[in-house]
Amino acid sequence: MTTQYPSDFGELAEAQRARPSARARIAAAPTVGALASEAADQGRWLTAILRPAGTMDRAAVRGLSESLGHLASSSNMIIVDLTAAVVGKPGAFARDLLAPARAFERAGQCLLLLGASPELTAALDRYAVPVVTLAADSIPPQAA
Repeated sequence: MTTQYPSDFGELAEAQRARPSARARIAAAPTVGALASEAADQGRWLTAILRPAGTMDRAAVRGLSESLGHLASSSNMIIVDLTAAVVGKPGAFARDLLAPARAFERAGQCLLLLGASPELTAALDRYAVPVVTLAADSIPPQAA
C-alpha cells in the first residue's frame, strides 16, 4: 500500500523512526536491516538516493532491485528518484518492486519513490507494494 506524504523529508524520517511496531519487525528480520537499525537506535540515520534514468525495462528494474538489496543493510531510508526515468509498464514495475519493498518494511526501513506517476501509484496500490510515494511537483525548489 502506498502512502502519499507531504514534501518534508524530515517529517517522513521522524515518522519512520517513531513507528511503534518497527522494533518488533527489526527483531523478526535481523539480517536485512540489522546494521541500519542499530545505527538508528544510536541516533544516526543514513538515507541513500538512487536516481535511475531512461526507460525502466525489465533489466533496469532488476538492477534497481539488486541495488536496493545491497543498500538495505546500511540504509535506513532509500529514496528512488524516478524523475529522470520512464516507467512504461507500471504493473510490471510494481510486481518487481514488491519483494525488496516488503524486505524494507519487515526491517522497519523506508522506501520512498519520488516522482511516481498516478499510473505507477495505482499499480503499487493494486499490488499492495509497501512504499511511500511522492509526486515530483510536490517538492519546493531549493534556495541557492
